[in-house]
Amino acid sequence: MKKTFKKVIAVAASAAMVFSMAGCGGKTESAATTAAGGQSETAAADAGANVGGGNSSLKGQNVRVVIGSTSTSGDSYMIADLVTRYLSKEMGFNGKVDAIGNAAALDEMQNAKGDGKTVMMFHDMTFLSVLFGSVDEQYSLENMTVGPRIGQNPGACFGAAAEKGWNNLSDVTKYLQDNPDATVSFNIESGATSHLAFVAYYLYIQDTYGDDVASRIKAIVGGTTAEKLQRLWDRNADVIYGDTSSFEQYTQDGVEDQLKMTMFGSCGEVKGLAIDSMAKDGVTFNGEPFEFAKDFCMYFPKDMDANVLAEYEAAMKKVTEDPEFVADMEKLYYNALTADEVGVEASKEFIYNKRDMCKDLIEKAPSLDTLTQ
Repeated sequence: MKKTFKKVIAVAASAAMVFSMAGCGGKTESAATTAAGGQSETAAADAGANVGGGNSSLKGQNVRVVIGSTSTSGDSYMIADLVTRYLSKEMGFNGKVDAIGNAAALDEMQNAKGDGKTVMMFHDMTFLSVLFGSVDEQYSLENMTVGPRIGQNPGACFGAAAEKGWNNLSDVTKYLQDNPDATVSFNIESGATSHLAFVAYYLYIQDTYGDDVASRIKAIVGGTTAEKLQRLWDRNADVIYGDTSSFEQYTQDGVEDQLKMTMFGSCGEVKGLAIDSMAKDGVTFNGEPFEFAKDFCMYFPKDMDANVLAEYEAAMKKVTEDPEFVADMEKLYYNALTADEVGVEASKEFIYNKRDMCKDLIEKAPSLDTLTQ
């Protein structure tokens, strides 16, 4: 079944702004060489080498960090705030996070100066909103500068009532195989991380076990985390999707039976939690393990000054090697990256490649209209 999204696009236009998740490995020139009128990589590297201990060309300046969310309690704000505090120390600027939402943040990248005083920190919805058609092509990655990656949130996952006895997606699959008249409903959000994780599982089951099993996987679309939890507790949904931080309290001993949950199928490995990721459980897409942690990255205007970009790169490398930063990320169940992974070229390649994968997944996915319970 290889239908492309039709009506889903309209739904995604609003839902995609709310939550989630990134890149095309097309032939784009290096940001370090094209930014600021083609300054050399050597000059940019020299600029970055002078960063640290509160020194940079932005020392004493006010830096506005916009995020594609309006929430000040979600992972977008928490990661951006943490990174901004450490970058402010390394580069000597006064950074402040401004939660203005996806559309407004993307507009800032089109209109801001490339002097480094305005930076966007956001996850994969930066490019997913373009792929889903919720924002115009003018906001594509090609019309901004991809900067250093800043971290991952691998903690979005599926959850089910504990009484089901499902501890991983394989248990769900086995239930469908053993009960040929049964269906399993998944409460997800259109145009979000949950949408793509659900589709990846559906396509994997379809390819591996055929339409008979896959046709009994159904979608319930929409709802906040609280609304999805209520559907689960009312037994109006079999499986829901959300963040481990929202579900974990209901997995603990002593929780009443109606509310007790199991968590499984996270989009990446979550340190400190005993939970099988989708990849570890064997879910694949195009023959590769399906990993879909939310990847956060810095984005700048297209005409970004190469020297300032190099300063941000050098500072982020120092931040990610700081044991205190790593510990602060782990307290939130987020993954810090290595210095190599946050390099500008490595970050750009990663984000563009992830966008390619997402584009392929979206094109192969059936319309949610055909899967709605």
